[in-house]
Amino acid sequence: MQLYIHLGTNIEYFKLLNEGYLLSMGKGDRELANFFVQNFPGELAENISPQYEVNFMSIREIKRKLGQKVFDKIDGIYYGSDNCEYLSAYKKDIIEAINQFKIFNKNFPPHCVRTFTFVTPYVGDKMMGFLEESLEYLNSLNIKNPIEVVVNDFGVLRVINKKYTNLKPVFGRLIHKILKTPLIDTYGYEAHPAGDLIKNKPEQEKLRLRDEIVKWQIKFYNSSEVSLDLFQDFLKKFSVERVALDYMEKREDLFSSQKDIGIDLYYPWALIFTGRLCDTSGIENPTRAMYATDDICPRTCSKYDISYKVKTIGYNMIQRGNSGYRSELNLDFLKEDFVKNQNNRLVFAPFISV
Repeated sequence: MQLYIHLGTNIEYFKLLNEGYLLSMGKGDRELANFFVQNFPGELAENISPQYEVNFMSIREIKRKLGQKVFDKIDGIYYGSDNCEYLSAYKKDIIEAINQFKIFNKNFPPHCVRTFTFVTPYVGDKMMGFLEESLEYLNSLNIKNPIEVVVNDFGVLRVINKKYTNLKPVFGRLIHKILKTPLIDTYGYEAHPAGDLIKNKPEQEKLRLRDEIVKWQIKFYNSSEVSLDLFQDFLKKFSVERVALDYMEKREDLFSSQKDIGIDLYYPWALIFTGRLCDTSGIENPTRAMYATDDICPRTCSKYDISYKVKTIGYNMIQRGNSGYRSELNLDFLKEDFVKNQNNRLVFAPFISV
């Protein structure tokens, strides 16, 4: 399994990566935390954001699972946001990101030819024009590894296939469907057969029926579209060789290597809901929390970090912009054959991409 780093549209994250600050340095955790507190007050809520704690814990977990020197072999960079069209990188952002990508390769010499992957959200007509400017620029670059584009919009996929054929599409986690409800992962699944199913049935038969329902329901929760032959045929039609998944604890069977399709596993923040309405933007402009507007967003999400108080110990829930995320840290649910498959990727986001 390869390791990629996912950075948000804000180019400052790329600069921090190049300066060696974005990834925890073990014994330098306190120094790193102080650096963020002093230089990035916009990333803080009333207290230090849970993102910092999750950042440190997830880096340690990656090293525990994949080896202490795993960050010496970063295979590529994912750049951009997948959850909001107003966070999509403009052409000027892409130009700067490519420049920072070159600096990254210079500062941290690669063990292989690294891949630059542009992450895109779903977009409306207005933002599609700006997005096409970015795609056209990337399509014109002469670069060793073909540039990839994560698509979360069927219109964007169609445009790439028809106009920007030098780019390699990756099927994003927003349009690759899996069930992400955190309640199932936290509390398990319970079934209560009723009606004709249990009419005149002995108690033992009712228990057997309940266990059977639970078994198939859990199997359903451990499946995704990529396991379907029809879906794989669709991917081949549009020259898609990779699909994205959120890493979810207690979903061992979800992470099964596919024969001809690479899996991009987003870690440690699983996206559990998103939409065009934006509660975070509504903090400063209440109308945006009630209906989607088509003007350019001021990116309020870069100023506010909304964390939810949850009763269950062991995970955090955060809202950034129009999306909610749940932390998923324990990598022991990855199967050994998945980890050994070099066509699979762990896409590590030190911070939620905004």
